Amino acid sequence: METLTFLIDVDNTLLANDEIKEQWNRHLEADLGPQLTARFWDLYEKARAQQEVVDIPLALKWLRETTPLSELDEQMYQHVVSIFEDYPFQQALYPGTLETLRYLSALGTTVIVSDGDQFFQAQKIVQSGLADAVNGRVLIYTHKQQELDEVLKLYPADHYAMIDDKPDILADSKEIMDSRLTTVFVEQGKYAQMQKPANFYPNITVEHIADLMHYTKEQFLQA
Repeated sequence: METLTFLIDVDNTLLANDEIKEQWNRHLEADLGPQLTARFWDLYEKARAQQEVVDIPLALKWLRETTPLSELDEQMYQHVVSIFEDYPFQQALYPGTLETLRYLSALGTTVIVSDGDQFFQAQKIVQSGLADAVNGRVLIYTHKQQELDEVLKLYPADHYAMIDDKPDILADSKEIMDSRLTTVFVEQGKYAQMQKPANFYPNITVEHIADLMHYTKEQFLQA
């Protein structure tokens, strides 16, 4: 029987990351005011440009280093850090996420392959319960499509299905793996409304992650 491995994204695929950022912003504005909040998000974008992934610990570090105590005392700074570190990520899972992962695990091997920094992203995946849901099979990269050779060596299979909300990652991965990969586009989050790459032809498109429970193993393999 043909073996199948699912390569599953996290942000805006399993976890409502856009909504999380909106909640973070409301907390920051309430505690810091609009000026310091804007400074944090500027540093957030600067860190993302430098690291090529979202790196919240680095943005927070820069916020501390560039903000005098008269504007941000240490007690308030630690509170700001706690807004991110103590966020209840499990509450931000899309409806049916854990059930979907259990369903997919009955069809093949489930592996989380996420973009992000090695510290905070890992913490998010653990605290949300996603790491347990895939029995600890979690990989985090700066550009996952550039690390597919390593992913395939770690989790060999006859066929793969990549589940992601980012069209460019799906398109790039399809060009690399060709017929060995089924691309699954989940239309959740901001990328669903953005212009798609010219070479983007997903094999399967769903509106919600839980819709995948209606697909059989044969449908993932046929694509």
